Amino acid sequence: MRPFDIVAWAEALGVGERELPWALASRVRQVEELHAELTKLRVGMAEVPDEAMLASISSASRALGAAGDRLTDALSDVRREH
Repeated sequence: MRPFDIVAWAEALGVGERELPWALASRVRQVEELHAELTKLRVGMAEVPDEAMLASISSASRALGAAGDRLTDALSDVRREH
């Protein structure tokens, strides 16, 4: 990650550059927890007759997974730089 990106991430999360790995790790955990809850919801509602709603929940789950992957990549970049 370029130094500018580290500064931008730190500013966006309201932390100093030294705290950035912790802040990103915290966000990764949050997204993982949300994804797990969304997966439970999707599984628990698998038999409901509203296919459009199930498709929306599945789409949200995929989007949240992709966001988690991006956060994990950012965290890896920051750790590599420190």
